[in-house]
Amino acid sequence: MRFDSRPLLILGLLLLTGCNTLPPTRVPAAPAAAAKPAPAVVEAPVRSDLQHAYDQALALLRSGKTQEAEKQLLALTRQAPDLSGPFANLGLVYRNAGRNVEAIAAFEHAIEVNPKRAVYYNELGISYRLEGKFDKARRSYRQAIDLDPGYAAAYLNLGILYDLYLQQPKEALPYYQRYRDLMPAEAPTVSKWIIDLERRSGNKPPKEKS
Repeated sequence: MRFDSRPLLILGLLLLTGCNTLPPTRVPAAPAAAAKPAPAVVEAPVRSDLQHAYDQALALLRSGKTQEAEKQLLALTRQAPDLSGPFANLGLVYRNAGRNVEAIAAFEHAIEVNPKRAVYYNELGISYRLEGKFDKARRSYRQAIDLDPGYAAAYLNLGILYDLYLQQPKEALPYYQRYRDLMPAEAPTVSKWIIDLERRSGNKPPKEKS
């Protein structure tokens, strides 16, 4: 289904303007990058008028016209409630506007319609985390990883959840390491976090003085 390939682009686009880059300290991040995209799901083609409306909504998002895009996406969810893409992008619009409860509902609906998109679970996990629902966030990130073991963003977000929110740094370490392995060019800060956690947990002894 063409609708379901497009949200991956817009998920990245919106997060790129928000908190996609890693800060110098362990501050919650919501990266959209992934080493390997989720496998494509083959579905029936979409009516041309709906596809045109969806393309228009994405164009509005790209140009920063989020209110107009929201109206267009809402209309699409009513016209075609069996399509997941408009719900997923609507979830991002809501979250970027600070309407996180609505974002959760939108992501949950996208997953109900199409439970095979790892990115949906990752974004839902971020919204759960923002609401303080850490157990649900953890389960969502795990579901994203189960669907796509190469989806780097979910490993990073799960590591941050364990490290900062659940106060379980030893649990965070393997997820940071997996993110680093998947995204070596984009993980210099995470590599520093790993060294710090290894030293504090005793997994790696400090260097001897010469």
